[in-house]
Order: sequence, then structure tokens, then C-alpha cells
Amino acid sequence: MVNIPPGIKKYRWFKQLRRFRNYMRDSYKSYKHRTVMWIRESEFVENIKGDYKLTEEQKKELYNSVIQESHKHALYDFDHKSPLVSIIIVNRNGLDHLKRLFKDFASNVQYPSYEIIVVDNASQDNSVAFLEELSNVLPLKLIRNKDNQSFSRSNNQGAEIAEGKYLLLLNNDVEPTHGWLNHMMRSATQSGDVGAVGAKLVYPDCSQSRLNRRNSFKIQHEGIAFKEEDGFIKPYNWGNGEPFSVGELVDEARAAVTGAALLVEKEKYFQVDGLDEGYIYGYEDVDFCLKLLKKGYNNIYCPRAVLFHYEFGTQEKHKKKNIKTWRLNNQKIFRERWNKWLRRELLMDKLNCGYVFSDKPLKVAFVVTETGENASAGDYFTATSLAKSFQKYGWETSYLSRVESEDWYYVEGDVDVLISLLDAYDIRKIRSENNLLIKMAWPRNWLDRWMFYYPDFAEFDLVMATSETACEYIKQKTGRDVFLLPLATDPDIFNSQVEGNEDWMCDYCFTGSYWNDPREIVDILDPESLPYTFKLYGKNWEEFEKFKPYYEGFVPYQRMPEIYRSTKVVVDDANRVTKRYGSVNSRVFDAIASGVLVVTNGDIGAEETFKGILPVYRSKEDLNQLLEFYLSHEEERKAKIKELQEFVLSHHTYDQRAEKIKDVLESYIWKRKMAIKIPAPSWEEVEEWGDYYLALGLKKELERNDCEVILQVLPEWEGDGDARCDSVLVLRGLSRYQPKPQHFNMMWNISHPDDVTIEEYNQYQHVFIASEYWASEIAKKVDVPVDVLLQCTDPELFYPDPDDKYKHDLLFVGNSRGVHRKIIKDLLPTDEELAVYGAGWEGLIDKKYIKGEHIPNKELRKAYSSCKILLCDHWDDMRDKGFLSNRLFDASACGAFIISDNVKGIEDVFGDAVVTYEDSIDLKSSIQYYLHGNIEIENKMKYDKDYYTYEKSVEILLKYINLG
Repeated sequence: MVNIPPGIKKYRWFKQLRRFRNYMRDSYKSYKHRTVMWIRESEFVENIKGDYKLTEEQKKELYNSVIQESHKHALYDFDHKSPLVSIIIVNRNGLDHLKRLFKDFASNVQYPSYEIIVVDNASQDNSVAFLEELSNVLPLKLIRNKDNQSFSRSNNQGAEIAEGKYLLLLNNDVEPTHGWLNHMMRSATQSGDVGAVGAKLVYPDCSQSRLNRRNSFKIQHEGIAFKEEDGFIKPYNWGNGEPFSVGELVDEARAAVTGAALLVEKEKYFQVDGLDEGYIYGYEDVDFCLKLLKKGYNNIYCPRAVLFHYEFGTQEKHKKKNIKTWRLNNQKIFRERWNKWLRRELLMDKLNCGYVFSDKPLKVAFVVTETGENASAGDYFTATSLAKSFQKYGWETSYLSRVESEDWYYVEGDVDVLISLLDAYDIRKIRSENNLLIKMAWPRNWLDRWMFYYPDFAEFDLVMATSETACEYIKQKTGRDVFLLPLATDPDIFNSQVEGNEDWMCDYCFTGSYWNDPREIVDILDPESLPYTFKLYGKNWEEFEKFKPYYEGFVPYQRMPEIYRSTKVVVDDANRVTKRYGSVNSRVFDAIASGVLVVTNGDIGAEETFKGILPVYRSKEDLNQLLEFYLSHEEERKAKIKELQEFVLSHHTYDQRAEKIKDVLESYIWKRKMAIKIPAPSWEEVEEWGDYYLALGLKKELERNDCEVILQVLPEWEGDGDARCDSVLVLRGLSRYQPKPQHFNMMWNISHPDDVTIEEYNQYQHVFIASEYWASEIAKKVDVPVDVLLQCTDPELFYPDPDDKYKHDLLFVGNSRGVHRKIIKDLLPTDEELAVYGAGWEGLIDKKYIKGEHIPNKELRKAYSSCKILLCDHWDDMRDKGFLSNRLFDASACGAFIISDNVKGIEDVFGDAVVTYEDSIDLKSSIQYYLHGNIEIENKMKYDKDYYTYEKSVEILLKYINLG
């Protein structure tokens, strides 16, 4: 389902020209009707090389060319009944700007019904006197503010007293050209669903500007587009810095336009509450347009309305400190409000080539072995076929070649989707400026190598596989969802109309190379035993004596259609890395599309992909029988070819694969995304941190609820790896995180509450605390919502499962972190059989107690289920403030008998299911009683173990994620 704001479609027809521009990759020069307004272009370009210095004559010539062009556009005949337009101009000490603006104002407007409202913000120059004198000749009202108000507040003031049906926000530092308001009003009155209308803004002479000196008389604004930058979906001027040109004069849909010249109906202006006064000279116009867009209106760029904009001269006069403060304030507001929505709209706009939020289409890069006419690797041919189908959507494509690329891991910033066809490509090494890059894996063979030889497999955003068996295998081994995407064919290349080649004519053939890896065809295929002509094509078959008489050498992929059209039957040999997973080779689809019969040894793939209609051989005898039957029964062969060809063309073309990928990408773009911040210091040490397993449990349940989750260890917290995420959950233990304004930020305070300040809590949109008592205390002191969220367990991992390996009287599992743990300190020395598992205990306790540094998480249930008594304790601040250890929940789910130090609130959750002690004497007495008092030790758990699960915790989290 394409997500297009209401009414946008009617403006889409002219977008084909812009698609053509991008496809040709020759920006602005490929339009059929484009007229570039450079005078004596070649001479001019030669003169402006280097420092881009213009002579006074050149400046005048370029300026006049813009003015003259504006007179060529036909004007609409508005009469005296035309709607009144209230032109609102904000001014502060802008006398020079006002003089330029109003120099030929009346003659340039070319619209019969308007009023002017100037909001002056305590000007100290002669602006007010100039305006008062001007009011004698123009319909001008003046609002005089005693203080310097913001752009938003000033425009809202003007709008409040405006009498017009339309409002035109106009900067004082513009110089309009002929008919500008006429053209904008024509665009505004075309349809009732038009929101804001913007104009083409052109740079004036910028030779004195620090930032824009090379932009003199170039385009400054043709609407607002968006791009990702450091996690921020940032607005920028469409067309900025490109040569001034007439281009297409048809209105174009835009997500937003600049407030330097913005026309909108007054009713619609107030319908979205005008300009947001939280902004200070920046982003308020973009924010306003997006509010209109979400309301269902369409913002329009009118290319016929042309104005010079001297913005650079105004902004460069402001103090750098003020500009920085304003920018940070504005970005914070804008990110919090729009980042999540814009990220999805931007990607969907690219996906559908809408050219509303972006001036670029989606770009896909394929990771392949090699490229070019002499390529022999099948992955390249697969990629080029799929790329061709992508290009029909208007997408751009490129290749990262293992053989030819200078830097295989540098991905250009304009690439939106990367599809890797090679297991050797390590996506952790990718360098790209695009933090929204979607990384897809397409394992067509060597599945175990993909999953186990290269640790980056888990970091792919999407995984596709070529058979149902392969999808299920990957899911079983990794736990992640995989979508089915078999190989396919391109019927434009492989079809029955291709002419065969007399030199290649034969009864049956095999196409494929030998790479020193076992192939069944070596033993099964025996051309001498059959009275039919045979040819063999590919690389490296010369070493087999039996095939030498039939070997034709390597044939380029481009000529494969001729090969297939020159034979009657193609023998397919699914090798060992494809056959067992049910993958079907490209040659099967290509040959069948060419109108040729295929017989295969890939029985699983034939059944899954071809529903049993593809002939299968399992032995030399099977193959010979199939060949003899179909080569001696022409009608049966033709009938089978017809059946197979209809099936392939109906279900297995690359156009259909492209459509599937497009649907999957759309689903991925709309999916909720969360980053979980784990305080582990590195991925190498992550398995030693309990927070990691907490994060894994949450990730599993969140993904079951259609939420994409990325996990980040401490060094990754501050980067842009979470740029695609809507929300962030920080597992707050020892480390503090600085929340980013573009996210809905949640803290789950699971330990070390003494390290968390009130100021830190207040930086989040929502706080969860793993203690009933402490949550109630903090809720009284902070300004953000606080909820209790106790730690929990995963009943799929933790359940009774005893193992003699862990049969101990007393068991303690936990790291020392260089200090004595309370329960161990209170217990030792002891004559009881004690087993301690954890890191850092050497030198602190007698080594006879130490049984290992680590118990794998998947084995913890065995340890908890097998001991007679499990010992559990808490850090001092956790005990005093009621933070219950996750070990209590996991071990109880395994049926363990637990003795723990006395934590505030433990009885409220566990009742008498956990025995608690007060001091060393009490601990030793309890152990003596339960171990040797002839008391049968069993789990006394009475609490609702089904409630304290990841499933229930995620239900709570999702309520707030959805709100955020």
C-alpha cells in the first residue's frame, strides 16, 4: 500500500520527467524543454572557473536574464472579485531590504486584490518612517512591537488582524519579479486541497557572502526536501546551487516550502494553529507545512513565481552565538515532533519515487563477485536481472564488486538499500554516511557459511532465502524471520523468440562450471550411453576425459538464450550446497522461459518451487530414462515445456521478485523500531553481563510483536547506529546515557539506583523502575511518568530441567567484580558443599569452592534445577531500595529452593517462596535447617510466575512505544 498524502496523486503525472532526469544521471540537463538561461554559456563558464569571480557586466547580464524571463510567463486574468490576499512582512532594522522590496512592488504583483501588513520589531533605523510614508501609496498596515518578537510570533500577529482570505508570508529581504503573486494565487486556487504554495527563489549577487559566493544567480529554493544526517531527518532546499533555468513550468508537489514566500488560505493557517512560536527563526515554516500535509492538504511549488532572496545577507549579520542557540533549540523541537514520521515518509517517498519528500529515488547497491561483459559469476547475472526490474520502478542501482571495487566496504551515501549476494561480505565493515541504510542478505547457497563463519549475519536487517527449506533452516539456527525469494528469470532475455545458433544445435546440454567441488553430474551423466547429441558448456571441464568430446568451453551469459534455443533438453545439476536446501538454479528458470525442457536432480526444489511438475532424476538410470523418453516423444516434451513455461512466467520472473522485495521493504519501513542499550563494555564481553540476556528476552518478545530491535553495547550508545529507531530503551545499571531528541526515550532502572539523579530521570519520556518501593519514591520527585516494571523470566528458557553435572548442595552464580558478595561473605567459611560459578573470585575465596567462571545462559536452568539450595544476594543500594534480582525470577521458574538476603518488597512478590536471612548467623542456621533437618527441600513458589515474564513486560512497554 503506497502511503501518499491525500490529493498528492493528481500532481504526479509530471514526475515522469524528473524520473527521467535521475535515470540519465545528468541533473537538469536532460529535460527536453529545459532552457538554461546562461548567456554565452561556454564563454561564461570559462570565465568563472576557480574563484567564480563575476565581472560587473556579467552580474548585470545574469540579473537581467532572470527579470526578462519572468515577463515571458502568461498571467491569469484575475478580476476585481478575486480573493483578498494579506501580505505579511516581518521587519527589524531592514530599511535597505524594504526599499528594494517595494521599489516596483505594485507593477510586479500583477494581482488586483491585496493588503500589506508589516510587523515591525522595534526597529532602530528609519524603517517605520519609510513604511508610514509608503502607506500613502500602498494598502499598508503597520504593527509596531516594542520588543524583537520571533518570526513565528510576528507572522501570527499579522495573521490575527489580516482581512484577506489568503495569507502570504513574505520576507523583507526578497526582490519579486513580474507576476509573482499572480502565479502563486493561480496555483493556490486550482484546488480546495492545496495547502501552502511556495515560489522559486534565486540567489542575487553573492560575491560578498562568506558562504554563498559561488552561488550568484543560481537557484536557492524549489521547495523543501529531506535527508538523513547524523540521525536527524534534516530539511534542505530543493535545487539549491543549481544553475537558474526555466525548467518545467508545471506545479509540483512538495512536502514543504520556505516561509520566505509562502501563500496559504487563512482558514487553513489557523486550522493548524499557525506558526509554532516555540521556534526561533528556523524550522517554523517547515513545521507549518508538515502540519498542513498531515491534515490532508498538498503543499505546492510554483516554478513560475520567481523572487530573488537575499537571505545570506540577513543571516550573516546575526551573532554566531545567537544562531547556534536558536539552531539547537529549533532542531530539538523539530526532531522530537517530526523525526519518526519523516523517516518513514522519506523512505516511502523514495521507494515509490514520489518526489515529494526527496529529490532522489531509491538506490539499491548489490554486493557481487565481479561485473562486466566477461563476468562468469552467477551472482552478478542474478543482480543485473533484478536491477533491471528495480529500474522499472524508477529506482537507481549500482554494484560493489569484490574483484573490481577499490574499496569494497565504502557504500556511497545515496545508497538506501544494500543487497549482499556473498557470504564473505562483512557488513560490520561498511562505511556509509547514510545511517538509514537497509542491509539485506540473500543467501542462495552455502547457508552454514553465511550463518556461522561470519559473525555479521545477525546484523542484517532483512534476510531472504531461495527455498522454503532454506528459510526454515535459517530460522531454526538463528531464530530470525526469513522471507522466501527464489531465483527467477528475465523473459525479456530468455524467451521462445530468440533464434538458436546452428553451431550449438544438440539434443541435450549442460551449462555450468566446475570449481573443484563434487558434482553429481560427473558420475551420473554418460553421453556415450545415449544415441543423442550432447554439448557441455562452462569452465574447467577439460580435466574430465569422458566429457572432452562434448566440451564447448565457456560461453558468456549474454549468449545463454541462444544456447537454450539450440537444444531440446537442459540437464540441471543442483550441487551439494543448493540441493539439500531445496534451492533451484537460475538455469532452470532461464531454460524453461526459453521454451526448453529441464530435468533436474534437485528433488526438494522441484517439489517446493515447481509443485512436483519438474522432471527429477536421482540416478544415472533415472536420467537416461528421462532423456530417452522426452527426446523420443516430441508431443509429450512440448506439452511438458508448455506446462513448465506457463508456470515460470506466471510465478518466477524477476519483475515478481522485485515486487516482493518492494513489499518487504515497505513493511520494514513501517515497522516499529527500537534500540536497546546494554551497559556491557564490548561485544566480546557481553555474555558475562546479565543485562545482555535481559535484552535478548525483550528482543525476542518485541519482534514477535512486529517491532524491529537492535542491541547496542556501551561503545555504540552515542553513535548514529540507532538513527532508524523510533524509541530507545536504556537498561540503566552502571552507565548513564544522554538521550537524543529524535527518539522516544525510556529508561528501565534495573540496578544501582544510587547512581541515578533526578535530573537524569527527567531527561526521559518514560521511566520504568524494577522496584515497587523506589518507583513510588521517585514518582514524587520527577516530572516524567514512572511505572513499576520488575525483572522477569523467559519460561521458554527457564523451567525444571535437572542435570547431575550441577548437582550441588549449595550453589551461587555471580561475578565478584573484585569484592566479596554479601551472601558469600556471610557464609564463609563453611563445611557445606558449596559451588561458586563466576568471574573474579580467585584470591578472594578458597579455590575449592570455585567450580567455573561462567555458566552459559542456555544451561542456567540445569544449574538452578539441580542444586539443593540456590544462594542469591543483592548490592547494598538494590537491597535497600527493593530492586529484586532477575535470578530470583529465573531460578523460581526452574523450581529452585532459594535463600536470599532480605530485600525490601521481596515478600510482596514471592511470599514465602523465597527464604530470607538477616545476618551471618541466620544464614548458616537456615542452611543447616534445610540441608540437614530432615526437611524435604522443594520449591515453595507461590507468586504468579506467568505474570513476571518478558511477554508481560513487553505488553507494558508496547503501550508506551505506541504512544511515543
